[in-house]
Amino acid sequence: MPVSLTVRFLLSLVAGALLVGCSTEPEHRYVDVTGATHSPLEGSTGDLVVLVFSSTDCPIANAMAPELERAHQDTIKQGGRFYLVHARRDLADAEAVKHASEFSLGMPVLIDHEHALVEHFDATVTPETFVLHFTGPGTYEIAYTGSINNLYGSVGNRRTKASEHYLRDAIASVSTGDEVEVAKRQPYGCFIEREQ
Repeated sequence: MPVSLTVRFLLSLVAGALLVGCSTEPEHRYVDVTGATHSPLEGSTGDLVVLVFSSTDCPIANAMAPELERAHQDTIKQGGRFYLVHARRDLADAEAVKHASEFSLGMPVLIDHEHALVEHFDATVTPETFVLHFTGPGTYEIAYTGSINNLYGSVGNRRTKASEHYLRDAIASVSTGDEVEVAKRQPYGCFIEREQ
């Protein structure tokens, strides 16, 4: 094979590999169910971003709705951004809008139709949260991931009332520049169905 053809062949392999790699990355911009555009994975040094993977038909996720709105308000007070990310590929915008209204959820609602965010964070259940602390322009660390609170000790084991509020505690720690005491907790909820 002539050198020029060999070089072209190798370049095409490299380009193909790069395209495959890019396809698994989440989009930088997402349109929420009201038509507004958001960039949850972009930010400046010190920014706080909270993502909660959820589902309209998961009883455990729905039981967390009042706590999620409280955490949303806490995030706003700290100058951060809070997103509810529905992990159901087939969810219609109208259904998500109705759900947010019924459960008094005021945060931006995104639908992860392509599961780009689910795959990026390796989210497994709803609800499951990820608290991001930006360490530079477009770069972040996951300061906390896991359960919202201790309302559920396991699937089917619900307390009368939560006594520990993991997500709100993490938001408070990140906003003051402190490390989250326990950065990862087991989330309990409904499994996210992924395509094989």
